[in-house]
Amino acid sequence: MPIRPLATALAVLTGLGSAIAATEVRADTALLLVNDRYSNAQNLRQASEIERLRGDLSAAGFDVITVADGDGDDLRRGLERLMNADEEDRVLVAAVGHFARSNSDSWLLGSDVDEPNLATVSGDGLPLSVLMDVAATAPGRSIVLLGLERRRIDLGAGLGVGVGRVDAPQGVTVLAGAPDDLADFTTETLLVPGADLEAALSSSRGLRAFGFVSSELPFFPAATPSAPAPTQPPTSPQLNQPGAEEIALWEAAEELDTVGAYRAYLNRYPNGFYAADARAQIDTFENDPTAVAQAAEEALNLTRQQRQQIQRSLSILDYDTRGIDGIFGSGTRNAIRGWQNARGFVVTGYLDTAQINALSQQASVRAAELEEEARQAREEAERADRAYWQVTGQGATEEGLRAYLERYPDGLFAEQAEARVEEIDRARRAEAEARDRAAWDVARAQNSVAAYRAYINDNPNGAFVDQARAQIDILTGQGGGFTPQQIAQFEAREASLNLPPVTRSLIEQRLAALGLEPGRVDGRFDERSRRAIRRYQRARGITVTGYLDQQSVVRLLAETVGGILRLDGVIE
Repeated sequence: MPIRPLATALAVLTGLGSAIAATEVRADTALLLVNDRYSNAQNLRQASEIERLRGDLSAAGFDVITVADGDGDDLRRGLERLMNADEEDRVLVAAVGHFARSNSDSWLLGSDVDEPNLATVSGDGLPLSVLMDVAATAPGRSIVLLGLERRRIDLGAGLGVGVGRVDAPQGVTVLAGAPDDLADFTTETLLVPGADLEAALSSSRGLRAFGFVSSELPFFPAATPSAPAPTQPPTSPQLNQPGAEEIALWEAAEELDTVGAYRAYLNRYPNGFYAADARAQIDTFENDPTAVAQAAEEALNLTRQQRQQIQRSLSILDYDTRGIDGIFGSGTRNAIRGWQNARGFVVTGYLDTAQINALSQQASVRAAELEEEARQAREEAERADRAYWQVTGQGATEEGLRAYLERYPDGLFAEQAEARVEEIDRARRAEAEARDRAAWDVARAQNSVAAYRAYINDNPNGAFVDQARAQIDILTGQGGGFTPQQIAQFEAREASLNLPPVTRSLIEQRLAALGLEPGRVDGRFDERSRRAIRRYQRARGITVTGYLDQQSVVRLLAETVGGILRLDGVIE
């Protein structure tokens, strides 16, 4: 049975026309499992090279089953379709995506996986052991390709990144390597009749082979001569109309829809019926501003630190990147688009050198403006603080001290006022009974709302009930009269930032450099640290909570690093 025109055209576009034209259509089956876009992990860059093999395999006579960006269920259904094909001739399986491994097995992970562990991974992916068993149904004529690409993914307990030990069943050839190397090897060796796999693999540095490899048994046997087909009287195509071969080649170019495919058509038919359309498609591809901008940004090879600095710059300018992690996800891309639109650039979501420098300079100017605004606000706040200290008697009375601390719990004279209040409390403790005094000491040591409320409940007539209520008012009123539930939310939000000790120490150093007196720089946020944070937030017009959020951290670190990002990674 002769090759169909579309199959011949696909062979021309992929460079396999001479190898395939001499063969007949084969009833073989291929399964392509291609996951390059993940919801909770870095996307792969080369996986599409495997998906493009679909045209080559179809031209070579394969029935091709494709699963693209599938979850665990999709991957298993694709494998089930291969099983149902009941293939007894040739089987080719290509799997590319994020892999996870344990001591006993490996898995191709589904596109929606979210930090799987050993207990859940079987539902999140496809076990390679099962894939190998299915491939073993065609011993000696079965190839499994494992496309490996090092990209970031978070895994839970019991799992490691990548493919573990490969146990290829009898008669199954397993090849592992980069997706683009596997794609080249497939088109240049596996699909070439009579090709010596063993010799080709020995000269390939990027691929590893497991299981059955023989120089005597190619994946495709060499073509055998056949009797020439009977000649047919030539027919002339209708004037100005394309022939069947040209139509087939054009249809194949449209199916592949790549610059290379349209150029292949023009190389064969420079003045063909569809030449103008082909050139128009190429022009569309090459003049797509987003594609051009993406290529320009990728050519910069930005480091993770440079990407983080770009995210900081965007955040300083009030564009939400949804994190300062050096990963340009949808949040960062939307932030870039917003900035480009505001500055009059072509909106693509990708940055070039000039835009990065403009962004850094604008952010540096804005950071200086914010610092100046903070300085002015701090001076104004200090003037009001000193005036109220005088109004309340400069610490002469307990009532004045407590009034000052209620309004300025982190004020310039807070330590002095607290020390005097403590002296008053000590004098009152001396007059109280031993049990009452012991209970109050416990509450003061814990210095929490819960502790003071427990004291009041246990000692309703105690000597320090009024002081306990006052402390509750101070603690729940820090930064604006927050409830205990709100304070718990602030604590949880800060905890979600997962700040390492070195970052906490850097923040304390910055607070100390600003004269906000955070106490000992040790990476541990005690009450003095909280007071310094509140002072910082108040001076900069940030909601005063005493706890850090992303905005406060970005501001602190931006003011710490300062300067303009150069593309060599140097901050000046």
